[in-house]
Amino acid sequence: MKKIEQIIKWFIVGVSIGILIFIGYSSYQSSKKPNKIVLVSKSIQSEYVFWETIRMGAQLAAKEEEIPFEYVGPLEEKDVDKQVEIMNSKIEEGADIILLAAADKERLALSVENAKKKGITLVSVDSSVVGQTEIVATDNVAAAQELTHYLLESINNKGEVIMLNFVQGASTANEREQGYDLVMAGQAKVKQLPTVYTEGTTESAYKKAKEIIKQYPNLKGIVGANQYMTEGICLAIEELGLSKKIKVVGFDSSNVIIEALEKGIIEAILVQKPFNMGYLGVKVAVDLFDGKKVEQDTDTGYKLITADTLYDTENQKLLYPIIR
Repeated sequence: MKKIEQIIKWFIVGVSIGILIFIGYSSYQSSKKPNKIVLVSKSIQSEYVFWETIRMGAQLAAKEEEIPFEYVGPLEEKDVDKQVEIMNSKIEEGADIILLAAADKERLALSVENAKKKGITLVSVDSSVVGQTEIVATDNVAAAQELTHYLLESINNKGEVIMLNFVQGASTANEREQGYDLVMAGQAKVKQLPTVYTEGTTESAYKKAKEIIKQYPNLKGIVGANQYMTEGICLAIEELGLSKKIKVVGFDSSNVIIEALEKGIIEAILVQKPFNMGYLGVKVAVDLFDGKKVEQDTDTGYKLITADTLYDTENQKLLYPIIR
């Protein structure tokens, strides 16, 4: 009997020690801070206000979490090969958390797979990528629908309309075209011209816009799918003196776009909330790293701004985000 009691006693002691070790290890894991947060952007050009604002949001959140932060990416969105190279180098360096704004949803898929194999916590910001579930972004389909509806109202729902889009393969470009197409499909008196893609720069958008205007002399409206597309269209419209003839709407903002809105060259802009994307992207990633449950899709919101609402206090905060 005594032998059985001793066996039971030592069994209980062993289980208790095991539980204490498990609790201690779990506590260590949950308290362990990530070694670094890396934001791999589509573009790190300082002139690209959208990406700079995402950086500011992510940097602030990383500072609050007391985690080192690094911002990397190619100069131009079209340089997908360079983004893949940069992404792979950060995976090899062993960053604990990577925020990825994929320039191409398919060509970055292998990098995402490799990151997960290495145990890296990965969150997509702005753009989705094959194989990645957690994303912090704008609802681009809904945003494009709202912007397109506004354009159609400004041309009285009749005439020729076209979209000038950026790099093919980017999920944001595809989703915005999808939202635009959904609205255009139900129009009886509006002729939808084939969407035109560019190299993703202001200069390429400016040149394409001039070509489009020459090719379609009855054009009534243009949608710019991102900052550079919108800038290029505005520059072309102003140069050709067509602000009264051709109505323009576009995504994003910059000094060029805001000035065009003030001058009446552009009717409305769809402003995303990139600061929220960066900030919430980091917060979601840290929670994911800590083993907490997170939403797969975090919608960061957007706002349609016109000349009449340009100087509203809340809109000014969106257009000119400042970290104090």
